[in-house]
Amino acid sequence: MESTLAASLLSRRWLFFIISLCFLTFIVSALPELKFNPSPRAFFGPENEDLKALEINEENYGRGNAAIMMIGPKDPAIDKILSLKDLPALQDLTAQAWHVPHAIRVESLINFQHTTVENDDLFVEDLVEDASALSADDLAKISAIALSEPTLVKRLISSDGKYAAVHVNFHFDIENEQQQESASGAAIQELADAIEQKYPSLEVYSSGTAISNVENTKLAIEDTSKLIPLMYLLMFTMLAVLLRSLLSMFAIWVVTISSAVGAVGLGAWFNITFNTMTLTSVSIIITVSVAHCVHILVHFLNSYRQGEDKIIAMQESLRVNLKPVFLTSLTTALGFLTMNFSEMPPAAGLGNVSAMGVGLAFIFSLTLLPALLILLPINNKPGKGGDMSATMDKIADFVITRHRLLLWGMLGFSAIMAVLAMQNVVNDRFSETISKPSEFRDDNEMLDSQFGGLYNIDFNLRAGDEGGISEPEYLQHVDDFATWLRAQPEVMNVFTYADTIKRLNQNMHGNNPEYYRIPESRELAAQYLLLYEMSLPYGLDINNVVNSEKSATRLLVSFPSADTNDVIELRERMLNWQQEHLPPTMQHSGTGYTIMWSMLGRRALISSIYSSIIALLLISGLLIVVLRSFRYGLISLIPNLLPAAVGFGLWAMVNGELNMALMNVMVITIGIVVDDTVHFLSKYQRAREEEGADAENAVRYAFRSVGPALWVTTLVLVSGFLMMSLSQFTPNSTMGMLTAIVLVAALILDFFLLPPLLIFMDKEKAKSPVGSNTKNEVLEQKT
Repeated sequence: MESTLAASLLSRRWLFFIISLCFLTFIVSALPELKFNPSPRAFFGPENEDLKALEINEENYGRGNAAIMMIGPKDPAIDKILSLKDLPALQDLTAQAWHVPHAIRVESLINFQHTTVENDDLFVEDLVEDASALSADDLAKISAIALSEPTLVKRLISSDGKYAAVHVNFHFDIENEQQQESASGAAIQELADAIEQKYPSLEVYSSGTAISNVENTKLAIEDTSKLIPLMYLLMFTMLAVLLRSLLSMFAIWVVTISSAVGAVGLGAWFNITFNTMTLTSVSIIITVSVAHCVHILVHFLNSYRQGEDKIIAMQESLRVNLKPVFLTSLTTALGFLTMNFSEMPPAAGLGNVSAMGVGLAFIFSLTLLPALLILLPINNKPGKGGDMSATMDKIADFVITRHRLLLWGMLGFSAIMAVLAMQNVVNDRFSETISKPSEFRDDNEMLDSQFGGLYNIDFNLRAGDEGGISEPEYLQHVDDFATWLRAQPEVMNVFTYADTIKRLNQNMHGNNPEYYRIPESRELAAQYLLLYEMSLPYGLDINNVVNSEKSATRLLVSFPSADTNDVIELRERMLNWQQEHLPPTMQHSGTGYTIMWSMLGRRALISSIYSSIIALLLISGLLIVVLRSFRYGLISLIPNLLPAAVGFGLWAMVNGELNMALMNVMVITIGIVVDDTVHFLSKYQRAREEEGADAENAVRYAFRSVGPALWVTTLVLVSGFLMMSLSQFTPNSTMGMLTAIVLVAALILDFFLLPPLLIFMDKEKAKSPVGSNTKNEVLEQKT
């Protein structure tokens, strides 16, 4: 059957070539309609409980797009921000922040709404009116107020008074969020530079979700436009060198680009929304496509350079590789489709686009590639190709001679690595997605040390009925929760309405410190709230902490960057305390991107492992059917499963932490891992069934026929992914490094574990005992 198909593909090669180009043109016509959503929300499905909680909070208190700017002395040892000469800089920074595009709220020590009472009249004014006109006594008074106010300390002023923060909140249109966020982020950076130039003794640090998103997007775009093209340039240059043919490399390039672009076009046709995760499919498709092409090319070039006619050489290469390439494509696509089990929409999109790309790579490697290779004047001069064959013979002899030692040694090593792999921990520190040296990382670490930068947990504490937030019992519960939170070692600041109402109660009782407590009646608390609201200026209302119906308040917990497990453990402590001390109606699980990413990382790992296991089981089942051998299908599980185990085991020794990007490594590598195994198994089975070879000679045949292609594919792909490991964007760099490790592990296991396993399982000399020695001799001549 393979011979008939191979002959048909070549005899009608130009028809298939034109049909493929027409189909490619049709599917890429949808590229202008491609949807791209860079928002972090794209990682969460509409039914995600954490996303629902976030959206409820945003409906009540507004969206949490923010930037934090911290100003302080360049030499903290000899200076303080709260000085007569430096406080004007903070006032200047606060005033200029209002002019940042899309800013809707600016908070700092300067415009903190300080409350005082004269003759039962409540006055609400900026804490600092004119910084340049302050006397030493004024400064001392302001310092005393600021450092005694819990809503300010470690939120707008550091505990030692050396640093002050300015919080800038933005409102972005959902349709243009990325562009508007980029404009605001750039304006914040410009403002920081301008203040530093105007006040040389001070330094300004910037962080916050808006700045983080802008910096991450900037690096991701930089990688896409510079590093990733360099990665592919290196890969295709190495292909040209290893194959000793620039034109052969060009043919591979045409097939891989057509497959990748075509898959993205199909994604647009099927209305798949792309984001940074979904775009990983391009790398996956290129790796699978390169593997298909290399297998076909290596066999073709070996025959062609030994004097075989070009068309006959190509026909024989297609005949030999058609079945394994088809099997690899089918099983790999099946594996990718299992990603639809993931609760992350981008993961499902990644799997679907990759599956379509694998299908296109199979089609184009059988239609575009043969036609191009026959058309192009490929070099047919014999070269050093025999050296690789000789090397494969030596490896085969080594493996056959020591197959028992290698079998148990590799299984033992893999078992140790699998145990180590389980020691990895999920830790997606989104404050460290940019590796050093980085101005953003430096700024964020400085902010972390004084205020806590990117890590926040939001609580929506419901009072029940409208106006219920004025109930003394409710306010006392909120205050108790805030007091407990402030006692936790990780917490930097707790921002809550309870502190405001306590301060108002003290103000209305002659500033007597004994009355810094919750009012005794609902009517009194409601009256304080009304007076306070009426006195607040535009842009500084309490809508960010009290909902419109006065039926719930927001409590915001800020803390420095933390490990994922520490965030989850802190949240569990918070929930346990609520269950013991708060009525059920007030209890809230907490929300915000800190919680969402921490929980998603843990679930993504479980989902990735689950999908990979299902994929490999389905792949092995399919191989049992297609290869008509239960034994070979079962054997395939071992070299398909173990590369990831070995790779993650080595990663545990090198790093030990898994971020969100590393969850995709098993998905990215599964195509090549399965490709290596299927090609080796199919060549081994061909020698056993067609030539009647014994297990040892079948291993020799497999090494000679498929070993060079596996070596070239692995070397090329590993070099490319190691190039990606140079990225300053941590998700890309760690993914490149671990992917390279897994691909190397796959090659080693297919060379030094799979053959000993096959020899161990097939101890009989040959399927046809009569004349088997002659057939083995013929097989050696053919290889």
